[in-house]
Amino acid sequence: MSVLVGIDDNTDYKFGVIPYYRIYFGNSQKKATGFFIEANTAIMQVKDDRIYLIDMNGYDYSYRDESVTNFGLGAAAGGKFLTKSGFVGEVYLGVGRFFNGNSNVEAYPRIGITIGKRF
Repeated sequence: MSVLVGIDDNTDYKFGVIPYYRIYFGNSQKKATGFFIEANTAIMQVKDDRIYLIDMNGYDYSYRDESVTNFGLGAAAGGKFLTKSGFVGEVYLGVGRFFNGNSNVEAYPRIGITIGKRF
């Protein structure tokens, strides 16, 4: 599971939870390593900028910055690599699409570079 928190006011993504499932096509002697494909879902709170017309002639309008919760499905592909000393590296790339029509944000990226140590 991935969790994201937007700390910059200029980004549309404010908070999100992305559970995922991966299928690895690597060496069977090293568990969960090699090339993988991923299916994921996302529940994200995104910033939604809207302009509401108040006057029918278009002379008066109101701007609102709202938060909307969206649900999406996506896919990614990447690789996970393990050294003999237990260090692990991972690179992946993918995209997902939101299915809630209440927002101007239609997609979310899945991009990652991870370096760590197995215990």
